[in-house]
Amino acid sequence: MDASTCARGAADLAGRVLGALRDGSAADLADFLDSCVDATAGLAAVRLVGADVFLPHLVLDRPLGTRDADVVVASFEILPSVTAPATAEQRVMAWHDWSTARLLAGLTGAVPVATPEDPAAVLGPVEQWARWSVAVAQLSSSAHPGATGPVVDAVAAQPLALCRGVVRSVLRRDFATASRLTRWICLLHATGVGLPLDPVLLLAHVESRAGAEPRRLLDLAAARHLVRST
Repeated sequence: MDASTCARGAADLAGRVLGALRDGSAADLADFLDSCVDATAGLAAVRLVGADVFLPHLVLDRPLGTRDADVVVASFEILPSVTAPATAEQRVMAWHDWSTARLLAGLTGAVPVATPEDPAAVLGPVEQWARWSVAVAQLSSSAHPGATGPVVDAVAAQPLALCRGVVRSVLRRDFATASRLTRWICLLHATGVGLPLDPVLLLAHVESRAGAEPRRLLDLAAARHLVRST
């Protein structure tokens, strides 16, 4: 299992989730895993897409099937989470996994999971807003309908830094980062946080330039649903 195989699997899975959002169906994780030549790579793709595999259930209020829940559980069993993150990449993955595990618990009635650590450890100082916003972008799957938690609270407390970050990414034509940060902007807008820019205009601008990469489109689809919920 190599990184390129995992990335392709994650793109395929993101496309499935996107299709489910568009046609009102479920992503069918069990069917996705059955279609994978390498089951381990398929489970790694589930972990990479993370909490976004649950978007159809959150947006469309669909129940999570037992087989699909089992796929997510299996992804944690075969690729355990880092329990003591020491690097920036590990801290991002720890919070990414926490968001996935927390939603899984909420949808299945399982025991909630403990938070990894202080979110400041993964986001860094807000005074370094350019670097801070990159970390926020890496946690875009945490910005979903009904999202709560320490990272969400930390980002919501810094709307100016978030807006600076998204404007910077747009000016740099980094539309992968811009798509992720736009999703956060739309979450803050949906929860009533005051923003110094118009999230609807921002979303339209980024959508027109984002390209066709499935995970990028999934970020923007989540952002669009957040805007519609207000």
